[in-house]
Amino acid sequence: MTDGLLVTAWVALSIDSLFLARRESRPAMLGPVIERGWHPRRSVQGLLLALAIAEAAVVEVLSGRLFFRPWLACLGLALVLAGLVLHARARRALGPFWTGIIEVRVGQPIVQYGPYARVRHPIYLAVLLLAAGSLAAHVSVATACLAVGLAVGLALKIRVEERALRGALGEAYDRYAARVPALVPRWLPRRGATGTPR
Repeated sequence: MTDGLLVTAWVALSIDSLFLARRESRPAMLGPVIERGWHPRRSVQGLLLALAIAEAAVVEVLSGRLFFRPWLACLGLALVLAGLVLHARARRALGPFWTGIIEVRVGQPIVQYGPYARVRHPIYLAVLLLAAGSLAAHVSVATACLAVGLAVGLALKIRVEERALRGALGEAYDRYAARVPALVPRWLPRRGATGTPR
């Protein structure tokens, strides 16, 4: 049952992302692209994804699940659910500015509400929560490889995206980045030099 829930969560996220990526024709109100990060063609992305899934399937067949603990599986499913909810909220906050590729448009605002008030990259945090939850719910070599590969890929994408945003939005984004952490939210208010919360 746990594995079925994990597969359902990832398939739902994938279908939703593909659906939105196909609808990426921007409304006329959005300006032209002024900054774009490098990204491979969709065919290359699809091929790499298919290879990763095929390799994970082979490793899973050969090594299987390492162990199962009900409490760890429940924790994992809770993380997966939290990731799905955060992903949906972050995408809703971005609205028409969501894109599957890294690009900045003329007049694009810095979204600073919803999950973006707590972290600069809540969609990536959501995917990391999904990966960590999947690993906790299904402890295997294949799941660990996929989770680590996903984390490394997102770390690289964050670097490219930050460079594009800073290049296009300048000081406004620098101020936002100084105030809001990239992935791990601050739970306590930052203190100024006098020790008072800012």
